[in-house]
This record gives sequence, C-alpha cells and structure tokens, in this order.
Amino acid sequence: MEINPITLAFRGQQAKLEKTFLQQYIVKSLPQIRVAMVLGLLLIILFGILDIVVAPELKEPYWLIRFAIISPAIVLGFVFTFSHRFLKYMQITTIALMLITGLAIVYMTMIGNGITARTYYAGLILVIMVAHIFCRMRFILASPASIFLIICYYLAAYYNSAVPLTALINNMFFSGAASITGMLICYMIEYYARRDFFMEKLLDEKHQRVETNNCLLEEKVEKRTAMLGKANDELRKEIQAHQKLDWEKKSLEGQLRQAQKMEAVGTLAGGIAHDFNNILAAIMGHTELALLKKGVSEEMQNCLNEVLSASERARDLVRQILSFSRNSESELNPIQINLIVQEALRLLRASLPANISIDKDIQAKNSIVVADATQIHQILMNLCTNAAHAIGDKNGSLKVCLKSVDISLNELNDQFLFPSQLRPGEYVCLSVSDTGHGIPLHLHERIFDPYFTTKDKEVGTGLGLAVVCGIVQNHGGIIDMRSLPGKGTTFEVYLPRAHELTREQFSPPAIISTGKEHILLVDDDKGLSELGAKLLATLGYRVKFHTEPVQALSEFRKFKTRFDLVITDMIMPEINGESLSREILKIRPDIPVIIYTGFSDSINQERLDEIGVKKILRKPITINRLSKAIRQVLGSQAS
Repeated sequence: MEINPITLAFRGQQAKLEKTFLQQYIVKSLPQIRVAMVLGLLLIILFGILDIVVAPELKEPYWLIRFAIISPAIVLGFVFTFSHRFLKYMQITTIALMLITGLAIVYMTMIGNGITARTYYAGLILVIMVAHIFCRMRFILASPASIFLIICYYLAAYYNSAVPLTALINNMFFSGAASITGMLICYMIEYYARRDFFMEKLLDEKHQRVETNNCLLEEKVEKRTAMLGKANDELRKEIQAHQKLDWEKKSLEGQLRQAQKMEAVGTLAGGIAHDFNNILAAIMGHTELALLKKGVSEEMQNCLNEVLSASERARDLVRQILSFSRNSESELNPIQINLIVQEALRLLRASLPANISIDKDIQAKNSIVVADATQIHQILMNLCTNAAHAIGDKNGSLKVCLKSVDISLNELNDQFLFPSQLRPGEYVCLSVSDTGHGIPLHLHERIFDPYFTTKDKEVGTGLGLAVVCGIVQNHGGIIDMRSLPGKGTTFEVYLPRAHELTREQFSPPAIISTGKEHILLVDDDKGLSELGAKLLATLGYRVKFHTEPVQALSEFRKFKTRFDLVITDMIMPEINGESLSREILKIRPDIPVIIYTGFSDSINQERLDEIGVKKILRKPITINRLSKAIRQVLGSQAS
C-alpha cells in the first residue's frame, strides 16, 4: 500500500483510490459524528450546572457562551448532517465545530476566576479527544486544529493572572499529552481505515479475476458443448432441409395466390365501380329530368323518388364494395341506421343457407346515429356471418333487433340490464342473436382478440370480431356479448343516438341555380354525354358535347373564346381527362375546368390542382351537385 506518511493520502498507482476512499470514509463516519454531537451537547449543558457551583458570579457570560454560541452551533451541525450536502462539507463542518467549542472554552479560561481558569482546561481536552476519536476527522486536518487550540489555551491561561505557574505547567502537560494522544489515535484510525479499504479492493480485484476466469472456463465448456450440439443439429437439419423447402414453397405459393386474389378483387371492384357508376348516372339523370317535366302526377313523382332512393342505396353499395378493396378513411355523417340494417339484411338473405331463418325486429325506425354507413353495414354482415357459422348445417334462426334505449344512472347499477361500460344517455341498440352452439365461458375474454378463432383455417381468419370491436369503439360505442354453451349467442352494439339529421335524405332534386353560359362537355359514353347535355340545357346553359376527346380538343382550338366552361370525364380512350385539361389550359389558362369520374383511385388531387382544374366531382352526379359546382367555378372565375 503506497501512502503519504504525513497526509496518509494514496499515491503512485493507488492514487486513483483516494476519491473513493474519502467518500466511503465519510459515509461510515456519519453515525459516529451524530453520536459525538449529541454527547458534546449533553456535556455542554451539564457543565452549565457546574458554572453555578464553581463560578456563580460568571454564570451569565458562561451561559451566554454555552447556550447562545456552542449549543446552537452543535444543533445546526447535527441538523446539517441530514442534508445531502453534508458529505461534501463534513470535514470542514467538524473542524469548525471543534474550533468554535474549543475557542469558547479558551475564552472562558481567559475571563474565569482562579478555580475555572485552572480546571476548565479539562473541557478542552474532551473537545480534542471527541473530535479526534469519535468524529473520525482526517489526521492532516485535525492535528493543526488541535495544536492551534492548545496554543490559544496557553496564551489565555497565561493572560489570566489567577492561574498559578504550577497549575499552568500542569495543565500544559495534560492538555499537550491529550492533544498528542488524540493526534496519534486519529492517525491510527485513518491509517487502519485506509489499510482495510485497500485490502477490500485487493480482495474485490482477486474475486473479479476469479469470476472472470470462471466465466472464461464456462464459455469454453459452452463452446465445446455447442460445437457438439451444432454437429448434431447440422445432421438433423440436412434431413429436415428438403421437408422445409417443400413446406416453404407451398406456403409462398399460397401467399402469392392470396395476394393475387386480393389484387384481382381490388381491380375488379374498381372496374365495377366505374362502369356501375356510369349506369347509375344515367338512371339518376333521366329520373331527375322526368321529375323536372311539367304535368307529372303525384303518383308518378312518388315512383320516381323511389327510383332515386334506390339509386342512392346502389351508390352507397358501390362505396361499400370499394371499401373492402382499398384503404379508405371513414366518413361519419348523421344517418338513419334502420335503412342500413334493412339493406344489409336484404343482402344477407341471398347469401345465407335455407336452413337459417332471419327474424327482424326494427323498432328504432327514426333513430339517427353519427356513423359511417359502410362500417355499420360491415358490423352487421360480420355478426350475422358468425351467427350463421355457429348454427352450421342444422336448422336454426338468426334474430336482428334494432331499438332505441334511454339509460339512466339507476339502470346502469343493475348489471343484468346493460353493460357496465355504458354511461347514462340515449343509445341505439343493434343486437344479433343465434341459436347456435354458443361460446365456452373460458373463451369469452378472447373472442375480440385479433387472429383468435375457433373455426378452421379455411373458414375464418380471426379478424371479424376484432374489426367489429374496433369500428364500434371508433364510433364511441360499446359491444357486449352473452353466450352459454348450447344456448346460443347474443351480440349487442350500443351506439350514441343523435337528435337530428343534418344531411338531407332522399329528397327530390331542386334546381339550385341556372345560367346561360356556353359549356363544352366531353364524355366517351354517348348516353351520358347526351344526358349531360339535356340536364345542362334544362338549367338554361348552351351545351356542345363530344364523345371523342381528340375532336373536342380540336374544336376548342378553333373556337377557344366561345366556351365559358369545360366539363370532362376522367377515364377516356386516347386522351384522359387530366391530359385533356392540361392541353385546354395551355390554350386558354383562364377557362374553368370541371372533371368528374366514377373511379376515385384514378384521381391525383394535388396534380390536378397544379394544372388548374377548378372542381372534381364523383359519379353519379345529381343535378343539384352539378348546378352548384358550375355556379361555384363560374362565380369564382368572375370574381
């Protein structure tokens, strides 16, 4: 162990241990320091009683020193020991307390009478011994402080004439001996503390070396064992390699077929949407023209309104088909949920087997919810499909109920009436019940987990109920399930009920506005071109329509100042709507252009905005939407 013989600080290669040792030395000293402070405070108080006996005439200045200077200093030091900063300033604090107490005793000696001046030096000896032994002060700091106090005492005793020379010599001997003894004890305490600390570090280093060697040995054993295991694994893997390759090949082929199926579904859905929207546009357009004719009877108007209503449902059905073939954001609007439920049940009746009967109880015929119609349709389809699988090949029934419920706080306290997650309020409850085999109790908590299913892989993926649960939560609702084995299953969906319908439901068209501008209409479908021209002419516009975009572009070049507006379809042969709009705007940048399409995936909104297209409409287009769009773009052009 390399240390400085005077300061006892580590040096040489062990100098790096100094900081760690001091921190540990201070922490270990903390309990003893507190005990020493408490002991010192008690002695100061007890010696105050001695002041009354030995020097009653000096009681006031002595007590002032004891109870106004020394005692508060010790109390403050004791309180400071509980601060996180004390460890940093421990040596300075103990030295300060030692000097304050010692100098106070020196002052009492200097002003004392014959008895106190000769005897109170014993208090100084106690201060030195307590500071050196109990406070575990560092030798390099405690020794100068001790010597300083002894010198101060000699000077004070010499100053006081009441101390005889013999008593002074006697006191000098004992106080000096006590100081030297305290210094030696302090030196030995710190020395042996440093030695124990050094030995602990050596033991730790040796222990770490042993641990390291053990780890190295274990690693070698593990490597040898792994080598033997690897050799066995390689033999086993060679045997399994061909089987694994065959399995991976079949799996990849299945994934490829599934991906091709999904891609084909998406492509088919997009094509169906485009063609079907064109058909719907013709149906709705001619219906609107018929409604605008004068002399139409009320009975005929009702029939035509039913045609428009059916066309609207067909348009929503196309959107539902597209939602299964591409990612689309849900559009929440106030809807009459009973219409969606009845539409879904009509589709289900054609797809369910004949052994399953459908009972419906639609009570909430005028209830409104803020929801996405497509997703509500999806909820009912998934729940009913699961119910049909639960019934299987045996005869059974499937019951769909829709009712409005007003839930109060008292009713929620009854756990048998409503789910505990519901809050008081107005709801629409959609329930689907079946007479199937039911769900075992131990599976109730897992039925909404993604990819969890009790069906065969060829039948279900385990995503149906997870999707339903996600849709219900996104709509701010609650889904609840009740089922017993052999007793069937009931799913209840609670959706918050709205108070009024803000979106206009199937109502006969009304002409928003008319005009007299000259419009160039381009659509490769001749029937839609003629229909569009009739609708625009009904609104008062002058229309020139073309089914060939090349001919339309040629005519626009010849008579570019004749037209006030261009309306074009998006998907056309030779030149699509985007390219046609770009060429027209090159010829005349100020002319407004409207594009409409039945297949929204072909639309790039940002690119069309950069070209200068003013408006984009989705097929089928009603006369209301068309007239509004025309006046909007012509109005903005005029402004």
